[in-house]
Amino acid sequence: MSVSRRWPVHPAPLPGEALSSWLRRIADRYDIDLGVLTSDMGHELIGSEEIDTCPPAGFARELARRTGADLTRIRRMSLSGWAPWLLDQMEPDPEAFTVYTRQLSVLLPAGRRRPREAPGWRAWLPTKQTLRACPRCVATSKQPHPYQLMWSVPLMLSCPFHGCLLEPHTEVPGYFVGWEYSPPRPKPAAATVLAMDRRTWRAMTAGSVELPPRQVHAGMWFRLIRTIIDELATPASECGAPGRLIRRIWEETGYPDRAGQTFWRTHEDSPLSVQLHTLEAAATAIDLLESKTVTGRGLDAALFLPRPPMPVYDGDIPDRTSIAYLWARACSAFNEAVEEARGNPAAAQALFDLLLYRRKDASAIQETLGQLQDLGVPVDYLSHKE
Repeated sequence: MSVSRRWPVHPAPLPGEALSSWLRRIADRYDIDLGVLTSDMGHELIGSEEIDTCPPAGFARELARRTGADLTRIRRMSLSGWAPWLLDQMEPDPEAFTVYTRQLSVLLPAGRRRPREAPGWRAWLPTKQTLRACPRCVATSKQPHPYQLMWSVPLMLSCPFHGCLLEPHTEVPGYFVGWEYSPPRPKPAAATVLAMDRRTWRAMTAGSVELPPRQVHAGMWFRLIRTIIDELATPASECGAPGRLIRRIWEETGYPDRAGQTFWRTHEDSPLSVQLHTLEAAATAIDLLESKTVTGRGLDAALFLPRPPMPVYDGDIPDRTSIAYLWARACSAFNEAVEEARGNPAAAQALFDLLLYRRKDASAIQETLGQLQDLGVPVDYLSHKE
């Protein structure tokens, strides 16, 4: 079965929507299988995970040609389109983990965490994909339900629109048959979680985030969160005295230290429950930093504190003997005299006489009369006696 080489009518992509979600809705509009749709574009795709992670070269360009949608927007519907903001690169690199998670320091002093190897690691891409969704988003849409790209990675806990926690599901993306018969009850997200997730959503949609002292680039925000997550997972043997701060944050969440992990592993390789608890701890840490309840020991903790007031320079004490000072005083006195002369005949005459000091010729008199008249001093106030 083949479809038209040009798709004049198709559903528009939604903000934050995953690429496979949009393609599935297009296929539904044409009443064809997703595989048939992608095959018609010249690409045999394995499944939605491949489409949303790293689609084949040229796929986004062909899709833009078929739909007329913006090419950059299409690329941002898959995780590979977010390099180097969300992740540095799609290809695994032995140095990727160290470069991404150790450039910044927030809770622990710089250099406190020991170097670690994470072969094949890529920022935010889970070893085992677990899809989550917002119950309210699903309830207010029809099959195939649109779903967000960020629902497939351990970066956000809640829906920034409905304020409820994302719920895990195991069904085919876009089809929540079980939820239609027994929908999960939406659970409101904590204020700390919503604050972090709404910043993350702004990073994804606007490219920047407002922090207390200044605006930071989205790439900086993603790395700040990932740094805090790594610091929260640091074993006590590496923390030293600053480990008290890490324990304080875990106590605030109500979860055991390091979300109960007995050995170190990356956030992306952890079980879903550990990922979610650690994200909640990260949101708690940010809230405690911004409220000044705790003090971060890292160099970048200042990004969560208001900018200190800038001292106002009072200026130098004027040198009352300088030419500039004396000239300024003279100009001020002259302006005051002119202002007074505009409404006071005696003051006008005194100013006129001062300006004519030791000058009696007719040309000087006429020149001075003209100057005062230009300054708004009535000429009938003035007289000159030889």
